[in-house]
Amino acid sequence: MKHYTTGLVFGLFLLLSAAEAMAGIETPGFRRINSPTSGSYSIRYLPASVDQSQPAPVIVFLHGSGSSPEFWQDILSPLADDLGFVLLLPKSEEFLGFGPGRDEETIRETLEALGETILLDESRISIAGHSAGGAYAIVLGLQARSRFSGIFSLSSPYRIVLSLGDPAYTPPVRMYYGTDDPNFQGGSRSALVDQFQRLGVPLTEELQDGFGHNTWPDTTFPDGFSFLLSQSYRTAWDCIPSQQRLCLNKGRFAVEGTWRDFQDNTGTAQAVPLGSDDSGMLWFFRDNNWEVLIKVIDACSGPGRYWVLGSASTNVEYTLSVTDMSTGQTETYFNPLGNNSAAITDTSSFATCP
Repeated sequence: MKHYTTGLVFGLFLLLSAAEAMAGIETPGFRRINSPTSGSYSIRYLPASVDQSQPAPVIVFLHGSGSSPEFWQDILSPLADDLGFVLLLPKSEEFLGFGPGRDEETIRETLEALGETILLDESRISIAGHSAGGAYAIVLGLQARSRFSGIFSLSSPYRIVLSLGDPAYTPPVRMYYGTDDPNFQGGSRSALVDQFQRLGVPLTEELQDGFGHNTWPDTTFPDGFSFLLSQSYRTAWDCIPSQQRLCLNKGRFAVEGTWRDFQDNTGTAQAVPLGSDDSGMLWFFRDNNWEVLIKVIDACSGPGRYWVLGSASTNVEYTLSVTDMSTGQTETYFNPLGNNSAAITDTSSFATCP
């Protein structure tokens, strides 16, 4: 293959994948999905009630310390049947729970594999967990640029979140505690409430007298999962990030691309969010070999423009489109086949401030 690219290596946490078309109809029920990187796995449950011709919501549920996905299968699968969502139950790499090992990779890889067989609603992928799993769900949902639409934690210990990972969307949180829970009595709930207020995270709570760490009313899980299913990842301008779309500058600008190589193979550029408000990457051939860096800079306070800046390390043909979701204006940037890509320095096209 006659193309040359320069690989860039960064520590990317989570790149969610949802297939645009299914290869076939998946058999409902439980199936194990392995994570090659971590050596761990997830168990997915697909209810027969899910219409596989339509994008399905997903709830990722993280078990607590010393527990397992298998323990939660029979508890949570009836809820998936009743409420109509796909359930994903990852296994922590370490016995003590999620966080110390390569659990991020387990969740990322098994979500990607899930999206290769089932049509997923990318705007309604949420995360929940019990105990240590609930704490990790909070950290993962808020701190990483993970695109989770909502978070539900039960009986969680306190874990620190220093800053929000996604400038375009803050997933709302629902917390459950029983008043006899040692984590509640030890101050975890109060510390988390203070932390959410500092970060500006929307919070809903359920507190129940007389319940402990592993007990809750019959309505707790149905109410918590219904809360998750009512959330939808949306920026203020309705830019929904996906495997093929970056949403930059607080989600106002959508960036997408296509490519063609010397053998006349074509494809869609794959998005790599960098945890930055204004910048992202795109790759064409391999996920560890990124071709394009693209930025949308807010220069409204000076020149009164949004600037589109980019750099690519490839000589294949590509077309990038940048759309202002507020006005609908789209600009395209084209590199001919065989041309060493020049820098993109468009400082005039988007006179669309504010």
